Amino acid sequence: MIRVLALLLLFVLPVLAQPGPAPQPGEVSESSYLEGRIEALAGGKAVVRLRDGSVVSADLPIEEIGPGASAARFPRWVRVGTDVVLYRTTVTTAGGQPQTYVTVTEPLRIPYLLILLGVFCACALVFGRGRGLRGLLGTAVSLLALVFYVVPQINAGVNPLLVTFVGAFGILVFSIYLVHGVNRKTTAALIGTSLATLLALVLAGVFTRLLGFTGLVSEEAFYAYRSIQGLDLVSLYLASVVIGALGAMNDVTVTQAAVVQALLQANPRYGVLELYRRAMTVGFDHIGSLVNTLVLAYSAGLLPAMLLIQQSGTPVRYLLNLEVFAAEIVSMLVGSTGLILAVPLTTLIAAYLLRGRGAYAHVERRWPSPGERRLGGRDTSWALPKEEREEE
Repeated sequence: MIRVLALLLLFVLPVLAQPGPAPQPGEVSESSYLEGRIEALAGGKAVVRLRDGSVVSADLPIEEIGPGASAARFPRWVRVGTDVVLYRTTVTTAGGQPQTYVTVTEPLRIPYLLILLGVFCACALVFGRGRGLRGLLGTAVSLLALVFYVVPQINAGVNPLLVTFVGAFGILVFSIYLVHGVNRKTTAALIGTSLATLLALVLAGVFTRLLGFTGLVSEEAFYAYRSIQGLDLVSLYLASVVIGALGAMNDVTVTQAAVVQALLQANPRYGVLELYRRAMTVGFDHIGSLVNTLVLAYSAGLLPAMLLIQQSGTPVRYLLNLEVFAAEIVSMLVGSTGLILAVPLTTLIAAYLLRGRGAYAHVERRWPSPGERRLGGRDTSWALPKEEREEE
C-alpha cells in the first residue's frame, strides 16, 4: 500500500503543482502525459500518433543490459500497433529557447485493467448476489477514502499515522455495517478488529523505534519524502503496516462472530465460555491458514530481493539487517500477530454480546431430541424405536 500511495502522489503532484518562478536554463518548465499508438519504429525512436491525430517522434525505453547481453534491447511490448503512454517535457536551454523531449514510458494498461475489473465485479455479483454488491460498494468507499481523504491529508502535512487510523476506522465502520448489516455480530467484529489493529500499531511502533527505522524502505518512499515537505516517513511506514493487515483482520473477525452466532442459534443453552471454547476450534483453523497467507503475500514482494540475497556474497545475517529487508519482516510479523490477536478477541467479544446480553432469549430453549443428536441436528425421531419417541 505504501507504494500505491507514493505513486498516486507522484502522478497527482504534477497536476496540482502551482506555477512558480520563471525557469532557469536547464530546468524543466513544463511536463505532461500523452497517449498514442505506435505507427512505426526506426532505431531508438518511435513514430506515435496521438489521440488528437497529431504525430510525434518519441524516444524508446531501453531495458537494462543483463549478464551475457551484447547490446541494449527494447521491451517486448515495443511494436507497431501498441497503445503507449508518453511523457513530454519542455526544458529551457542556455539561450532561453524551449526544447521539447518526448519519451515512451509504458504501454497503456488501463483498458486491460478495466476488463479485469469487470471480470472481478461480475464474479462478485453472480456468486455473491446482494452481499457481493454490498461488498463492491464497500470496496469502492474504501478506495475513495484512501484517495480523497488519507492521501490529501498526508499531502497537507497531517501526521500519516493519525490520518490512517481515523480513515481506517471509518472504512471499517462503513464497510462492515454496509456488507453485513448493523447487529451485534458485526459490532463484535468491529470492536475486535479495532482492538487488534490498535495492538498491532503499538507493537509496530515499539519495534520501529527499537530497530531505528528511518522510513526510507523503498524508492517510492524516497521520492515521496523529497516531494512532500515535512513528511514523517516513519509514521507513513507504520500507516502502511496498519492498512496492510486490516483487510485480513476484517475477514476473520466477521467470520468468527458469525461462528459464535451460529453456535448460539444451534444451542441457546451455551454460556459465554462454552461459546468461546467451541468457536475457537474454528478460530484455530483461521489462524493457521491466514497467517500462512500473510507470510506468503509479504514474501512475494521480496522475491527479487531473495534472488539478490542468494547471488550476493554478503552473509544473510547482515543483508536481513538492512532496513529495506527488516521493514518487510516487521510488517509481516506485526500483521500476522495482529491477525492472531483478532481471533480470540473477537470470539470473546461476540460471545459476550450475543450470550451475555440475552440476544437469543426469544429462541426456544430445549435440548436436541435423541434423533437430532444422533443424526447431525435433523429431526429424525420418526426413525427411532417407539420407546425413544415417547421419551420426548
